[in-house]
Amino acid sequence: MKAKVAHARSGRGALRWIGGWVGVAVVITLRPGAAQVRPIDAERLLAERFGFSSAEVAQARGGQSVAKMLPANDAPDVGVLGAVRIGGTADRLAAWLQDVAAFRKAAELGLSRRVSDPPRIEDFDALVLDAAELSALRACRPGRCDLRMGDTAIRRIQAGVNWTAPDAGTRATRLVRQLLLEHAEAYLKGRDQALGAYHDDKAPRVLADEFHQVLWQSKALYEIAPAIAAYLEGFPSARLAGAEQFLYWGKGGAGPEASITLHQMVIYRAPGGEVWVADKQLYASRYVDAALTVVSLASAPDGAGFYAPVGARARSSMLSGMGARVLRGRVERATIDTARMYLDWVHASLTR
Repeated sequence: MKAKVAHARSGRGALRWIGGWVGVAVVITLRPGAAQVRPIDAERLLAERFGFSSAEVAQARGGQSVAKMLPANDAPDVGVLGAVRIGGTADRLAAWLQDVAAFRKAAELGLSRRVSDPPRIEDFDALVLDAAELSALRACRPGRCDLRMGDTAIRRIQAGVNWTAPDAGTRATRLVRQLLLEHAEAYLKGRDQALGAYHDDKAPRVLADEFHQVLWQSKALYEIAPAIAAYLEGFPSARLAGAEQFLYWGKGGAGPEASITLHQMVIYRAPGGEVWVADKQLYASRYVDAALTVVSLASAPDGAGFYAPVGARARSSMLSGMGARVLRGRVERATIDTARMYLDWVHASLTR
């Protein structure tokens, strides 16, 4: 399985990261509604809501993953839905996802650490910038930066680091750790509006707007699990009994492919027994502007095992513009392959 993972993730740059984000984020989106979650009939959901054929449903029932692209709502939008039936209990997978550092390590998704509550600077001690990231930081200016950063962060980096000094790398790394800490603290206090804006291109992009586009365009979530949608949209003022949430950061790739990300993980045990896991990207240093993953863990109709429908939706400005059509085709193929690969890997890992 590790050989398959390495092969499927051997693409470069944007293809690797936009296509590969599904390894950690999968989403089914919703419209606002009552604070409840409807019981899931996974096979009916796949067939009637998402148009999977009877052969594809039978494939998922037999323990082989299925996946298809979700319709794009606009140029930057990309989404996928996949599913597989797994033996055992849903709590086992939920517990593994809860230990996000171990899950990401096993899935070869790179380094990850859970963030304390409240966040502490020590939570980011393992984060180290490589030479390519340091070079990109050194060249960053508002409106022209290879990393996704806001104006204030760019100015703090340039004012706080003497790039000709021997300790420039150490100072820059400390500043990035501090910025991630402040990002986490701001989100926990001030909702999505506290996430600020990217200004790595000509026009700034407000992160709250990007995420809300991801959430609002994932229409099935509002219909199937409005409580989760409302919680994600209204956090931290929103409340959801039975839900646990925490932040974590990750770093995957190296050199020009490296990406540093900050996430919120929500694990919700619904009154009907279903388990839901949502992974919301709060920040990414490259390629992906916003992303959301939702995994529904619902018992199989015959009581033997459970289904894991996984939906992922993301936005990337790299999919807009004149030259993006070829890239989108490559990204969609990589997204399908990656979604199926990780579902197959999870199935194999939990049925050994």
